[in-house]
Amino acid sequence: MNKNISKYIISKYKKVEDALKIIDRNGEKTCFIVDEKKRLVGSLTDGDIRRNIFKRKKSIRENVLKFCNKNTKFLVENNYDKEKIKSIFIRKKIELIPILSKNKKIINIISKSENFGFIKKRKKQSQALSRVKIVIMAGGKGQRLDPITRVLPKPLVPLKDKTAIENIMQSFLNYGAKKFYLVLNFKSELIKAYFRNRQKIKYNLNYIDEKKPLGTIGGLEKLKGKINGNFIVSNCDVVFNFDYKNLIKEHIDRKNGLTLVTSKRTSVIPYGVCKVGKEKNLIEIKEKPKYDYLITTGLYVVSSKIIKFIPRKKYLDMNEFIEILKKKNIKIGSFQISKNSWYDIGKIDDYKKRLDVLGV
Repeated sequence: MNKNISKYIISKYKKVEDALKIIDRNGEKTCFIVDEKKRLVGSLTDGDIRRNIFKRKKSIRENVLKFCNKNTKFLVENNYDKEKIKSIFIRKKIELIPILSKNKKIINIISKSENFGFIKKRKKQSQALSRVKIVIMAGGKGQRLDPITRVLPKPLVPLKDKTAIENIMQSFLNYGAKKFYLVLNFKSELIKAYFRNRQKIKYNLNYIDEKKPLGTIGGLEKLKGKINGNFIVSNCDVVFNFDYKNLIKEHIDRKNGLTLVTSKRTSVIPYGVCKVGKEKNLIEIKEKPKYDYLITTGLYVVSSKIIKFIPRKKYLDMNEFIEILKKKNIKIGSFQISKNSWYDIGKIDDYKKRLDVLGV
């Protein structure tokens, strides 16, 4: 459940253009319209806005109530369970369900992407990765997850009823992936022993051993001659849930040698930021400004043709490899996903937050 409801609600007195900003920031394609007491009035999706603009010729300068869907599906506190929620998401094809108190005030919001990540159109997308090999960089020490990684290597850190690496692999298996390569170094024998004891594995698993740490990219050199075509490379501390079919298609259509998967983040400076002139005179103050930027998520599509540019037995991170590719005039692309299409467990705080979401 999402306790921060402020990023999903908008006053009934606001304009549609204001709603668009909220929808863009929360990444869920939806916001809820409320009255002065935060009681639910209705909902507004990006689809509602498009239909009103293109079919009914309305303007985004109009009040949100003119675009509002007043038949919004909601649940009342203490009167639902997990299966009922899941059923609503599937039948209604919606992204969010507001939870109301008895006086119709929104007290919580349930997100489909956070709680039921893989119920979206699984049949059509199930074979998107059937011919794409998956490489997971699983050799790091996981120092940001200390003290957990004093005992377990990062890939074997538990996430509910599976390890971190199994959650990562499952996100690809759901879309038809069949062959995996794990690049190992730190506590590699423990990771191998874990998978040897796993029964009924329905995929092909291969190991690439590093004698010393080689960074995000250095270990890929060992794949030369073992892998052909386009393949996916993933870090071992991020889990994804989005349409890989579109990612692979864009990579191929644009003839990229490398495609970085990116996502938008917003940072807020918790102070008033001053702009001053040459004579130190104050020009303006921006109170707690927000800045949007794109970050790399730790997921990449790579053409096997660029493996030859990776030096042998040399530590190499992605930023250094990109500079090499740019000098070789290799085309590098990007593919943006929403902030709710992935989560990071690489730092201890992020890991604890994810456990809270899972109810562990």
